[in-house]
Amino acid sequence: MPRLSQSQTQQSNASLSTEALDESHLIVNMVKTILNLSMNKSVIKRTDISSIALKGDSRLYNRIMPEVEDILQEVYGYELIDVDSKGQKTMILCSTIETGTLLELNETYRRRYTLLYLILGYIYMKNGTVPESLLWEFLQTVGIDEQHEHAYFGEPKKLFESYIKQAYVVRFKQSMEGMNEESIFVSWGVRAKHEVSKKEMLESMCKLMNRKPTDFKTQYIETQGLSNTSSDDIEEPE
Repeated sequence: MPRLSQSQTQQSNASLSTEALDESHLIVNMVKTILNLSMNKSVIKRTDISSIALKGDSRLYNRIMPEVEDILQEVYGYELIDVDSKGQKTMILCSTIETGTLLELNETYRRRYTLLYLILGYIYMKNGTVPESLLWEFLQTVGIDEQHEHAYFGEPKKLFESYIKQAYVVRFKQSMEGMNEESIFVSWGVRAKHEVSKKEMLESMCKLMNRKPTDFKTQYIETQGLSNTSSDDIEEPE
């Protein structure tokens, strides 16, 4: 087998070096693109990532994505989670860092997340799925009207729609027994499932209602990891 000349070897090494630099640049570009696309916690389309970061060359996507995911997790504390979206390949960027309390947020974020936690808390205490109409009836009992601006939260309906876009809440149609038409239900979205602690949610809602976590058997069993335990077997914590 003929040996490569010195010039051929140098050209080969230079080519490999250039390829490595190009791939490294693409990885950095892809990380920046994902961070920018998720700035408002929006759902990210895979096609948008390829179009912006890879100039439309989707063949590179699978090759460099593992390293991109490592950087997002190790450097920025984020995890990419796939989301079902009508046949499109979409994802969201979820924080892997433990969230602080609402008191640690600035006023703007505190307003936004107080309403979100109130909504998620109600849904959770109702076993995870409720008709949207019942959710708004509950919010009315605490002075939050779907059709009117609130003195503290601003426009509740607009905020609620943003929670859906950000995958904190999912809205879907479902048939109800004894009714001909489908009703609209809401439940926790994929972002809420990854970023919100159900155990902390249960504890917060119990403080709000002046109740004990064990009063809510289904939720307590879930948050304690007691999936094979009967509600009758639960002992009161001392």
